[in-house]
Amino acid sequence: IKKQRVSSDRFHIGTERLVLKDHIMSNYRRMNEWENDQELLFYNDCQDPDGDKITLSESREYVRSLIKGTSKSARHYAIFKKEDESFLGFGTIAFIDTYNKSCKLSIVIGEKSEWGKGFAKEALKAILHFCFETLKVNRIGAEIYCFNKRSIRLFKGLGFKKEGLIREAVKKNSKFVDEIVFGLLKSEWYENGL
Repeated sequence: IKKQRVSSDRFHIGTERLVLKDHIMSNYRRMNEWENDQELLFYNDCQDPDGDKITLSESREYVRSLIKGTSKSARHYAIFKKEDESFLGFGTIAFIDTYNKSCKLSIVIGEKSEWGKGFAKEALKAILHFCFETLKVNRIGAEIYCFNKRSIRLFKGLGFKKEGLIREAVKKNSKFVDEIVFGLLKSEWYENGL
């Protein structure tokens, strides 16, 4: 991890190829495209694919709310490529529980032309380091749809262990499918030398 600057109002982590930082207003157009992309929705969201499209105005307001960042239990960040500052995706550190020392992660590489290049793994390694070292959590969780093989490989490759199953948790293509619960403990992260 090259650098980490985090305060109550600024978030900035640099990796070899990426910059993870707070959202900026201009992100709303790409966010709108990704929020309406059927393939991304299938793998990353539980909303009805036949529902109404998200409007540009709604996306603008959503990004504005992320920039305000009023919640202490969640940290939203945008993922940019260092070389050209292009907006690749976004993630959330959610359900931050300072007493029980835990949180949950989600990540989306929205730019599908950049899939398979290791950007999600690079971003998550930095976020895991931030969660364990800065937020001082003991456990990080993730919930992944059972058919999302790419995300399952990603999280397993980072040392996450399957902890359970939420049966028929979400409706996809008119069928109810399971969601897998994964977890990573601080001790496991350091044992793996990641």
